[in-house]
Amino acid sequence: MSRDIAQLVQELCELPGPPGQEQAVRNFIAREVKPFCRRLREDPLGNLIAEAGAEDGYRLGVLAHMDEVGFIVSRISERGLIGFELMGNIDSRSLLNCEVDLLGREGQLIRGVIGHLSRHLQTGEEAQERISHRNLWIDIGAGSFAEVEKRGIRIGSGIVFATKFHCQASGAIIGKALDNRVGCAVLIEAIKALGPRLQGTTLYGMFTCQEEIGAKGAQVVAFDTRPRMTITLDTVPTKNPDKTAPGDTDINRGPVIRLFDWHPATKMGMVTHPAIKERLLAAAEEIGIPFQVDVLASTYLDSAGAHLTAGGIPGGSLCIPRRYSHSAAELGHLNDVTHAIRLLVKFVEDLDRKPIEFGRVY
Repeated sequence: MSRDIAQLVQELCELPGPPGQEQAVRNFIAREVKPFCRRLREDPLGNLIAEAGAEDGYRLGVLAHMDEVGFIVSRISERGLIGFELMGNIDSRSLLNCEVDLLGREGQLIRGVIGHLSRHLQTGEEAQERISHRNLWIDIGAGSFAEVEKRGIRIGSGIVFATKFHCQASGAIIGKALDNRVGCAVLIEAIKALGPRLQGTTLYGMFTCQEEIGAKGAQVVAFDTRPRMTITLDTVPTKNPDKTAPGDTDINRGPVIRLFDWHPATKMGMVTHPAIKERLLAAAEEIGIPFQVDVLASTYLDSAGAHLTAGGIPGGSLCIPRRYSHSAAELGHLNDVTHAIRLLVKFVEDLDRKPIEFGRVY
């Protein structure tokens, strides 16, 4: 690898990138991958497309979304308190007294706290009330609406958790936005490793926007580039460690090869194409890394949007497990990240030697 992977993941995780406001993440990734690409561009929606490898080869798209769950300013009170809406699937019970960063008009970050009435002042009834984000506010220490606006915060300003990244000696990592900056790190390292040496494959690194609010960027970029197939890089939630059984998905057990996902409320999801599944499994076994497989009927990935465009694009998914998903502090493991890089590189190398063909004429 071209640099310490923990440093790369940290730098990515600590950048702000709520849905639709991913510019800081996009600019960082562009600097990282530009020397290894033949072409690098941003599309009108905000996706970043890095083209590497053969100039006119077998078209492979690898997707990793840049955005993170966050919030958007929806109201500002005369007393300077800031109301917000959720951007992504977040449990409101996890928000109390979290530190957040608000994105100012000039790109500056303004620290705030999601306030809650001090326990000393709560009545018994108030302590039992159901928590809703609409009953919470962000306090930046301002005393008026005008002061908030003067700081560069307006209706529509993005907000992210302000958690500092930590890497333990064991390899455990804790921070905001592991979903999906670890996927972005895997794709960055794969482009660096593969770009100079692919002979028959055109690799499109698709760093997508607005995944957390409906995988919107993925459908656009897949239609635009029209790859022959895709691999989606993302994360997968795990049970809390006290509830995790030996056969369950967990951190530090290797990347997860997704076989099927489905989100009943939105009808979004994807069945991994059998030929891609077999190639991923064979690649993992050949290089001898630990890996996991899963079927998850409570979520969807960028693959859900990408595979149903441009006449149908077969896809597969490679996920990195993390605990405490969509919260201020997610927990994962660097071993899973490094094994995912090895698996993706091996899969693409095998594809370069023997492309997968889809469909047939009877």
